[in-house]
Amino acid sequence: MAESFPPDRFDEVPDLKRVGAHRAPAPKGRGWIAFLVAVVATLILVGIGTLALFGLNDRIDFFGGSASPSATATPTPTPTEAAPVVDPAASILVLNGTPTSGLAAAGAAAITAAGFPQQISTSDAATDNVAASGVYYQDASQEGAARAIAAALGGIPIQLTDQYAIPVEEGETPILRIVVVLGADYQPAA
Repeated sequence: MAESFPPDRFDEVPDLKRVGAHRAPAPKGRGWIAFLVAVVATLILVGIGTLALFGLNDRIDFFGGSASPSATATPTPTPTEAAPVVDPAASILVLNGTPTSGLAAAGAAAITAAGFPQQISTSDAATDNVAASGVYYQDASQEGAARAIAAALGGIPIQLTDQYAIPVEEGETPILRIVVVLGADYQPAA
């Protein structure tokens, strides 16, 4: 027969609503805290990613450097108009802004046929497909030559800008040149 022991303090178990061997019930509202932490973390990560993408696309300059030239800038005509003048001393660079091979050479040939010097620099190395053609000059004294070049190329727009300026050391005289960017809208003469 089984022996019966007198009751002691271990025989009375309080109702703790425990689950399993050592688990206490979860406090109320704990799920909302985890949800809010996840939402805040997601917003922070999305914000960091957005800033990183804008920085990679050169829309935000984090380091305060100089702005790089945009290959898709649409030239706007200047308000004052100078008469087109053929300047044999003009320094001219013709850039091909399309995947079409030889477009810069065709543009340089048209400029040379208009009376400009035969030493025109060309480049067919386009990184982007430029939609609109343009003639860019750096100084107001070059406006007449820029207009003559634009007329030789079929009347493409011109713009006064230092976007394509050659960098020089402080105190040196800037090198002035006229840059022609031939885009997808340019049709060389047959």
